[in-house]
Amino acid sequence: MSAIRSLCALTVAGLALVWVGTALAQDTPRWSDIDCAQSRLATPPGLQCKATQNYAGGDRSSGSAGGTFRRFLASGRMAGAGVFYYLAEATSLGASVMEGASLQKDIRSEMTDGNMIHEFSPMGNRGGADYMTFMTGAGNSCVGIRRYGPSQGDGYKWILYGVSCDPRGRTITEAEIDGFISGASYRGS
Repeated sequence: MSAIRSLCALTVAGLALVWVGTALAQDTPRWSDIDCAQSRLATPPGLQCKATQNYAGGDRSSGSAGGTFRRFLASGRMAGAGVFYYLAEATSLGASVMEGASLQKDIRSEMTDGNMIHEFSPMGNRGGADYMTFMTGAGNSCVGIRRYGPSQGDGYKWILYGVSCDPRGRTITEAEIDGFISGASYRGS
């Protein structure tokens, strides 16, 4: 249950744009529920999706002082695990999205029990994504991922993040890590 609370808090944090940064200029991103088929974030069925409008302005996560951006979120349960996927996208030619911190720092800052997270694995790369496994303070086995889109400007066209935590007492398997990594992708041109 603690993993579900952690993932709900992670969703709220994602909605607040803490993970990738808050807008600093013209527009303020506003989150709305959307049909997952309308999202740039392709995910397995059964998740709930949200998106911001296309907004203009500087952003801590952008490589430029301006441009336009959009964010997408999918969360829920997959095969018994609580999951969260988050996509940051630059939608204009001059804009780019950049990583804000190390994957471990991103995970630690976004989990409700971030100071209790332990046993981080060394960062690896599988299926085109950086990943780390870790344990929550409540004993949940988790994996965090980050996948980069094509280079654009000073950063990337998009960056996809995700966290999956299995129920307490169940160790996340290699097959589950692979499934979570392959479970989401960028849907767009």
